[in-house]
Amino acid sequence: MGDVNLSPAPVFDQLAGKRTLLIGADTGALAETLWLGAGGDVHTVCEEDAPTIQLDRRFDVAVIMASEGDEGLRRSLTHCAVQHLARQGHLVVVHEPQESPLCSGFRGDDFHAVYQGPVGKATVSVFIRSDRTTVHDLLYDARATIRRVTAHELFSQLGSAAPPLVLDTRTQTDRGRFGVIPGCVHVPRTVVEWHLDPANGYLHPAMQSFDQPLVVVCNSGYSSSLAAANLVRIGFRHAADLVGGHAAWCAAGLPVERADHSHLDTPTT
Repeated sequence: MGDVNLSPAPVFDQLAGKRTLLIGADTGALAETLWLGAGGDVHTVCEEDAPTIQLDRRFDVAVIMASEGDEGLRRSLTHCAVQHLARQGHLVVVHEPQESPLCSGFRGDDFHAVYQGPVGKATVSVFIRSDRTTVHDLLYDARATIRRVTAHELFSQLGSAAPPLVLDTRTQTDRGRFGVIPGCVHVPRTVVEWHLDPANGYLHPAMQSFDQPLVVVCNSGYSSSLAAANLVRIGFRHAADLVGGHAAWCAAGLPVERADHSHLDTPTT
């Protein structure tokens, strides 16, 4: 752990009153014991929602009440925490004494340890997030420039007099496995910018104008945000993406149809 504080008080005094994201079940009221979020803004996310939740804000403190012995779930909870943690924010992990606070796959040098010690039967580790630009920072910056729509909002828009063009950026494999949103156009993520920008001569025939409303869809609503932000940068005024991606559309019980891959989605000459 390096040079860390032996007493929790100096560390947790700094966290009181901060915008706090609490992830998982706090069965032992540890958050209250450690003064986390005292007098401040606390947002709670249950374990079931953590793997897929995409909040539109970031937090100064993210607390993970890690599940015992479930490495996959702990990784999902940690992903949720760091996705919504501001630069130089504090990551607090409540874990079993024999467990590593950070799951495999997370770089230790992205988190500076400032405290580790027992709280009841558990151990609490506290880290400060580095200021390295991470994929989560790219995602947060991208989403600041676009609109995001939920599955039900998109379904309603598609039934309106002026429906948006839905760009499905998923692979043919995923489209074949899970179906597609009726009326969508397949534009693989690797060619979104090329097929939507008339500057390069490979314009997709469905692109009409920079005022055209677009909704980008991927599997889970992450790469679609980056793609939509790029479309805004090249001139589209109404680019959005689908929160939760095609998975959220299916989870909402909305209609899908079989993918048609009998043609190439590039202009023919």
